[in-house]
Amino acid sequence: MSAAVVVMGIAIVLVLALLGATLALAVFRIVRGPTILDRMIGSDMVLTTVLVVIAAAMVIRQDLSGIPVLVVIAATSVFATIAVARAVTPSADPSDEGLTVTTPERAAEEELS
Repeated sequence: MSAAVVVMGIAIVLVLALLGATLALAVFRIVRGPTILDRMIGSDMVLTTVLVVIAAAMVIRQDLSGIPVLVVIAATSVFATIAVARAVTPSADPSDEGLTVTTPERAAEEELS
């Protein structure tokens, strides 16, 4: 084996180990929480890690057939983030006064008062 093949093999193992660590930390963030925003950040990290793994596999195989999968995963991540952001953002309606916001923080505040 040439030195280039050995170096490439080591680089691939290193990248996969780092991506595995990223995935483990993201899943920990999802499980640990404590707020929905923390869980959303964790799920965004998981989806981004999956995107990177699929893209790396495409580069290694020199194959572009996974691009539609990448687009669908990226769109899902964006739309999910927007949905959660809209759900936890107080209403802009002045008559609403933020009473219908259903975040865990708001529920805890209402229980204390």
